[in-house]
Amino acid sequence: MNVAKHMAGPQGGHYRLKQPQKREKHNRIPARVLKSRARLLLSGAGCIAAVLIITALLAMPHQNAEPIEAAASPEAVPSTAAESISAKASVLSKTTSTPESAFQQLGDWRLVLVNSEVPLPDDFQMTPTLFDTITVNSKMYPGLTALINAAYNDEINLWVASGYRSVEEQESVLDRAVQRRMADGMTYENAYEDARITIQAPGYSEHHTGLAVDFNDVEDDFRETKAYTWLQEHAAEYGFVERYPKGKESITGIDYEPWHYRYVGKEHAQRMNELNMCLEEYVAFLKGD
Repeated sequence: MNVAKHMAGPQGGHYRLKQPQKREKHNRIPARVLKSRARLLLSGAGCIAAVLIITALLAMPHQNAEPIEAAASPEAVPSTAAESISAKASVLSKTTSTPESAFQQLGDWRLVLVNSEVPLPDDFQMTPTLFDTITVNSKMYPGLTALINAAYNDEINLWVASGYRSVEEQESVLDRAVQRRMADGMTYENAYEDARITIQAPGYSEHHTGLAVDFNDVEDDFRETKAYTWLQEHAAEYGFVERYPKGKESITGIDYEPWHYRYVGKEHAQRMNELNMCLEEYVAFLKGD
């Protein structure tokens, strides 16, 4: 920081002595006395200026040309202070951390877990492709095509209503659901909580993986259709499982959705059905948790 001191002196920056008025001879001050007084005045002004400059320099922040040394190491901090700092850091960590921060994915893209506590992994990669007019993950395209064709051959009316969603699209889906509930008289808080029973928050939706699909009209009565019965019997043959089955709501965190299916591959789908496990349970089972 540069500090500049400007000292304004008399006019022109020098002292001007008034000429003594003409007096009677016996009152005239000798010239040598006047010169002596002038020297004293100049000397006094110089001292005052020097004092002011020194004071200003002492008031300036100390600047060292050498690098600033690091603060004292933790060992040098008194134990009571260190304990206090540690306690505050612990509280801050608990308030800012999230459950998903400790979750470890299996490493198998087919079994990537995304739910209300575990967001889509930052390193998850998806190559989108179109199934009819619906965007899906290209890795499950063959299985989905085979599933729909098999249903068609069995004269089952089955179609894909929804697939991949971006975070922005998920936000719009949730917002529309909240607005509908508010139109029915709910407060915003109640509408949001109710919507979250079946709709995940942006960033936490399985639809971000492109491995999830919603079939037909996306309605509760889908479970009463021939299409649902057929899926229960044949979906695993093509690598699909019912993602939010009845009776698993407390584990998945999502209400029963008979229309929502997830691609996990044939081997895993058949094994999950044999064990009667939802994806959360199956991933924990494979991890040995």
